[in-house]
Amino acid sequence: MRASLAVLCGVLCVAGLVFGVVFTYASRTLFDPSRFSQRTADSLAEPAVARVVAGEVTDQIIAARRDLTAYRPVIVGTVEYIVSSAPFRALVRRAAKKAHATLISETGESISLAVADLGVVVRNALAMYPQIAEKIPEKAQLVLGSPEDWPNGKLLHRVLRVGHRLRVRSVVWLSVGFATGVIGLWLSRRRDGYLLRVGIGLAITAFVVGLVARFGGHVIAALTDSPVVSDLVRGMWPVFVGPLALRMLILAAIGLVLVAGVTSLLQKVQFGAIGTAIWRRLTARPERSRWAFPRAFLFVVAGILVVVFPSFAIEVLIVVLGGVLFFVGLQEVFTIAARFYPQAQAAIEAATDRRRSAWPRVAIVGGLVLMLAGAGAYWLSRDDDVVSAVAGPTLDPCNLHPELCDRPLNEVAFATTHNSMAAADISNWMFPNQERGLLGQLEDGVRGFLIDIHFGVPVGDRIRTELEDEKASMDKYTEVLGAEGVDAAMRIRNRLVGEPSGDREVYLCHGFCELGAERFVDALEGVRDFLIENPREVLIFVIQDEGVAPADVAACFEKSGLLEFVYQGSVTPPWPTLREMIDSDQRVLVFAENDAEGVPWYHRVWDVFQETPYRFLDPTQFSNKAGRGGKEGSLLLMNHWIETTPAPKPSNAEMVNAYDFLLARARACKRERKMMPTLIAVDFYGTGDLVRVVDAMNGVEEPVLAQ
Repeated sequence: MRASLAVLCGVLCVAGLVFGVVFTYASRTLFDPSRFSQRTADSLAEPAVARVVAGEVTDQIIAARRDLTAYRPVIVGTVEYIVSSAPFRALVRRAAKKAHATLISETGESISLAVADLGVVVRNALAMYPQIAEKIPEKAQLVLGSPEDWPNGKLLHRVLRVGHRLRVRSVVWLSVGFATGVIGLWLSRRRDGYLLRVGIGLAITAFVVGLVARFGGHVIAALTDSPVVSDLVRGMWPVFVGPLALRMLILAAIGLVLVAGVTSLLQKVQFGAIGTAIWRRLTARPERSRWAFPRAFLFVVAGILVVVFPSFAIEVLIVVLGGVLFFVGLQEVFTIAARFYPQAQAAIEAATDRRRSAWPRVAIVGGLVLMLAGAGAYWLSRDDDVVSAVAGPTLDPCNLHPELCDRPLNEVAFATTHNSMAAADISNWMFPNQERGLLGQLEDGVRGFLIDIHFGVPVGDRIRTELEDEKASMDKYTEVLGAEGVDAAMRIRNRLVGEPSGDREVYLCHGFCELGAERFVDALEGVRDFLIENPREVLIFVIQDEGVAPADVAACFEKSGLLEFVYQGSVTPPWPTLREMIDSDQRVLVFAENDAEGVPWYHRVWDVFQETPYRFLDPTQFSNKAGRGGKEGSLLLMNHWIETTPAPKPSNAEMVNAYDFLLARARACKRERKMMPTLIAVDFYGTGDLVRVVDAMNGVEEPVLAQ
């Protein structure tokens, strides 16, 4: 009875450890929203998945625009090409994260996955076919609906629910494994033999499970009748299940450590003799005829698998040989370690003498076994993202440069424009500060924006500022625009007669919307489209909010859809890295000059930023002394332009934005203020070398263009 209980405990120990590791991996992969969404997006890199998704996207686009039926091959080819692109994968990652709770819910019946903003990416990819691109619905999205709409969708839903219930049991399984292992060791009369059997069982079981994790997808796909399901399994299995193989190999290695430790206390394993015995057993015909047919059948199946999947067979063989070498090396390490001390040596020489104790040798080898097994257990407990880091660092850029990805936000400089909305390429905009508008600036590498917003109403072809909301700001406008600028604005305003032709809305304006205006929501929608097409960019907005309440700003962000990209975290050190902001898809920081109360993601800029003075009349006056915000903030705004109200001069920008001049000022600012200037703000960013200077401050090479 005692021996039987020991065997049962050994079996439960192996099963508990294997199931515990499997369920721990599943809980982290399937039931953590961030990891699940990331792996879902990563699966798009598999050609089989890309083929399925491209067909589904095309079918839904054509269903919305039937006239595109004739262009289906072009659309399918284009979509299949962009499915694995960074913008498309970012859309899927965001959609999967939102749908995650419903996918694994105990009560929900839907596994819908709605990939919004698909039209932006597809239209951009079809730019070479303008007659097709213009017909793509602007708000197109991919919708995968109820389980009935999916091949085997109900089965998938049941699997997710069962897995959701089992994930909380991973700790129970691991506890059972360790507990039964200890109990079995206590019950067994030959503890070395018990440990040997448990180690072998753990190594073999983990190796078999690892084989299933590595190659099971190909087998299931081959046995599936539906081509769609076959492609999905073939593509998603290596992303979701494949990484489990590495964990199983680590668990198998722990079993080999146990076996090597035990056998080093007994005698060296003779692999030659073992190999000869196995070969004889395989080639000798069984004495009982009832085993002959199953044995022959297994040989046939094995031969077919080797012929059909030769690369897999070679991979398995290499893993087995690696395991043998690992085991031999471990056994040698244990044997050598046990000979270090005279006491251990005496124990080794008297190993056959039952009257003498071998505890020194057991203690040394046991300590090494625990140390190596503990290292393997620690490796298994690490996050999947850390485990996958052995593949090497990512080369995906953050703000155009891979080198910036792992830097905290406060250690990165951002190319920034002053009065970003005042652009010369916008018709009817007087006194512009920049060559191009917001979208042009984004395309050229600008990532920080100082903008002004006001309430206005359209009257004719102009926007009339709602000055009754800004009576306290008139003196400020006079200071910024000068008497000439204010007079020009008032003359235009006085000519705007008649009833408003539209609703009162928030506009991008500089003091007076009569001098130039752009609807704020429209501008934010353009920024949102840019972020969709460029999913690895982080932006900072500082808003001079004149008469516009925080709730109105929040409404504009929500209406434009940009809110889903806004940073929701803390604005105090330690700052997140750019990679962390990108991975969480919170890539837009928003600050207000005046009032941010009541909106959690909207922050008063001078509570977070320090700055330099901002009014310089000639290049000799530039100073890095503390301005608004004092010296308490963790971010720094460096103002760098010549004030020539009301009309900024590009000729001044040619001087102060020149590479040597601007770089010297930025380095001096960093040295004197003892912190990186986060925002380096200029007028006429396209004149001079703003982006090159920012790259120099960040210590990066030429930009890596986003794909």
